[in-house]
Amino acid sequence: MSTLFQLQAPMNTLKATVKELAPLWHGGDSLLLLAETSGYLPWLQVYINELNGDDESEYRIENIHALYVLADDLAHLNETARVNLDVSKVHVISDAQWVALTQEVDRVVTLNSLS
Repeated sequence: MSTLFQLQAPMNTLKATVKELAPLWHGGDSLLLLAETSGYLPWLQVYINELNGDDESEYRIENIHALYVLADDLAHLNETARVNLDVSKVHVISDAQWVALTQEVDRVVTLNSLS
């Protein structure tokens, strides 16, 4: 069963959101970063690596099937963030592709620390 996890978190809660995601994670799941969270891609990787390297943690986020960001969300980042963001290992998708993606997985889970 594959899951698409949609993450929307400001920088100050991203690490906690990664920890919240970990017990839900199964190898082969995918991640979609929403809104300004797409600009925190490097930090997401740091926090995942930190979690996976913690010998006391019983959870891991491994075998990520795919990592997505929306083209429209990237367009809304400030110019400096866009220029400095390496999206070479990320799937940049349109809104229509996002809708199609949600139909291809078994479930969609949104973790939103903004509310």
